[in-house]
Amino acid sequence: MRPDQTIAVGDGANDLPMMGVAGLSVAYHAKPKVREQAMVAINAGGLDRLLEVIR
Repeated sequence: MRPDQTIAVGDGANDLPMMGVAGLSVAYHAKPKVREQAMVAINAGGLDRLLEVIR
């Protein structure tokens, strides 16, 4: 699997390199810097909210 075929979920600056190469980057209850750089931000609810994005 290529990195652009992956979903990366993170909440802190240490996750940004991983999120930068993923096909879809998701900030999950993340710090502001991560929310700014992610393609999608989930600020409320659980990870099941990600299903709404990928459907």
